[in-house]
Amino acid sequence: MSRCRHDWVVAFAGFSCGLAAVVSLTSGVRVASGQPPKGLVVAPAPQAPTLAAAALGAKVGESVELTLTGTNLNDPVGVLLSCPGKVTIPTDNKNGTDAGKLRVKVELPADCPIGLHTIRVATKQGVSNFRPFVVDELAAVPEVDTNRSKDTPQVLAVPTVVTGRTDNEASDFFKVKVSPGQTVAFEVIARRIGSPLDPIIVLHDAKTKREIVELYADDTPGLQSDCRLTHAFKDGGEFLVEVRDTTYRGGADFFYRLRVGEFPGATTAFPVAVQRGQTASVGFAGPNTADVPPVSVKAPADPTLAAVYASPKKGGASGWPVPVRLSDWPESAEQEPNDDPAKANKLPVPGGVSGRFEKGGDADHFAVAVKKGVKYAASAATFEINSPSEVLVRVLDDKGKEVARSNPTQPAARVEFTPAADATYTLACEQLNFVSGPNEIYHLTVAPVTPDFNIVLALDRCEAPAGGGTAVGATVTRLNGYAGPVELSIVGDPALSGTVTLSAGQTVAFVPLMVKDGTKPGAYPFRVQGKATVGTEAIVRTGTLVDTVKATLGGMPNPPLEMMSNCAAGVTEKPAFTVKLTADPAAIEKGKGGKVLVEIERGAGADGDVAVAPVFPPPNVTPAAAKPIAKGATKTDLALTVAAAAATGPTPLALKLTTKVGGKDYAVTPPPLVIDVTEPKKAEAKKDAPKK
Repeated sequence: MSRCRHDWVVAFAGFSCGLAAVVSLTSGVRVASGQPPKGLVVAPAPQAPTLAAAALGAKVGESVELTLTGTNLNDPVGVLLSCPGKVTIPTDNKNGTDAGKLRVKVELPADCPIGLHTIRVATKQGVSNFRPFVVDELAAVPEVDTNRSKDTPQVLAVPTVVTGRTDNEASDFFKVKVSPGQTVAFEVIARRIGSPLDPIIVLHDAKTKREIVELYADDTPGLQSDCRLTHAFKDGGEFLVEVRDTTYRGGADFFYRLRVGEFPGATTAFPVAVQRGQTASVGFAGPNTADVPPVSVKAPADPTLAAVYASPKKGGASGWPVPVRLSDWPESAEQEPNDDPAKANKLPVPGGVSGRFEKGGDADHFAVAVKKGVKYAASAATFEINSPSEVLVRVLDDKGKEVARSNPTQPAARVEFTPAADATYTLACEQLNFVSGPNEIYHLTVAPVTPDFNIVLALDRCEAPAGGGTAVGATVTRLNGYAGPVELSIVGDPALSGTVTLSAGQTVAFVPLMVKDGTKPGAYPFRVQGKATVGTEAIVRTGTLVDTVKATLGGMPNPPLEMMSNCAAGVTEKPAFTVKLTADPAAIEKGKGGKVLVEIERGAGADGDVAVAPVFPPPNVTPAAAKPIAKGATKTDLALTVAAAAATGPTPLALKLTTKVGGKDYAVTPPPLVIDVTEPKKAEAKKDAPKK
């Protein structure tokens, strides 16, 4: 690859815009109009632990001791891994007493899936944010501090993976020896594991120290600005591998993994998606993947899961895994020839198909049976699936006349159309820039535009004691004309439960998360699931955390789908104080007011003032400021006004109580108080007094 970036780089300028597309980040195939909703912003409890950014990982089948850093890490009770494995916390050398660091031992089974996973720490006070945890099958070696010069490179065996980081205004150099005719891949994984590093790879001749201009990689398509260089060395020899940031940035959080070996490199799976509950043969797309054998993928039926992963492998080590999206609809792969409408592939409605512009001037056609008067939407995902392709989607009626097309100026290739009669229409897909090749992948979906909703969560973690509970904030945006109620529930670990119904007209909800009595302290995974019924059809959606996940992963443009909905509850020991909330009266009429009675039971160390504040009260429900619960006291109240425009029905109200425990901030968010908002009672007509 030359130093000049190709035209596809321009296409990637819109990569982040692709996340604002109408395609859902949860299922990858939903059709809904409007922008994804912005959720509430809720700060974690100040007593909960936090993990600092770090390069964490282990090799399959082996154990490793890691030192985690952050805050409030003392008194640990467990570690939560999102992959199979056993984690223990050593007790020697006063481990677990330092709030700033914690040693943990991780043991992975031999069949642990390679790729990006997550790790969290639970203490007696809560659960931490997640941090990336990388699993690889290659043996890892740490980078040495003396490799900043071509004269002192770090010598590497092949295959291997180096865990390193870049410094400001510096490059890292490694020496490898390759045999004549050997094909070796050099891949830097940085942005894909949450590092801000924008890496490049440059190869140099080890004898002359001269750069080999054509052996250069930067922003490889499909790698989210990471890079991969695969080269067949005709004569073999010794070479220097230079790794640095494109603008020579560096620092403690600019970590990376340099994989070196004889492994294939895929950019996407092909087909891109598999229907839930089905088994499919999944191949791989990208340079040098034509002879990589496909793998069998069994798609789980769980509606809360968004993707599974497949790793390309051809004899030696596995290449880095790529996601396979999970779909609610039948999925297929494009079958050539389909270059004109007469040869169009049949596509069920609703349904999805994975296509590729493999040759110059390629145009793909798909036939769909549509009904009169029904609005349909066809969408082609590219940036969202890590493809550099840009697609124009045209809709042709049964006579071949174009009736609609996607707008090339918009970030999403999406088009809506309403047939005038029952017919078979054709969806024609073309590459906007007339580019072709193994990277030019897209995922086309078509479905009726039906009532729908989205859920955005306020925070990915919370804490509550066994036998108690807390509140999980969520924002619900109704789409495509849906205006009815939405039931929100806590799903996941059986120790956790909670359900609330968001009435028509309400958009903000606090879902009660209750912990089963007797549950041991630790970290417990969960998701928030929403359900609604339109006619006879049940709609099920899962709450997402796009902004939280992107921020945690260093601004990664296209975060892993499975991380978008993963939350964790920290089951704690008895809190510093417990809270009881009561509405007075229990039902409040619109246009009138009432009170929220707040009563606490103090524990050890919680003898100071306790501040009480509402957290994002529902629209048209206005709590007044509450007086703090004074030192030694246990009760307060706050007035509540319900406007005439408030939505009727169960209305959850969340409160946050804060105090000082041991000189440090401490907060409790109890389960939401559900207020029954009712219509005003009709005044009875006055009766005339009886005549004497």
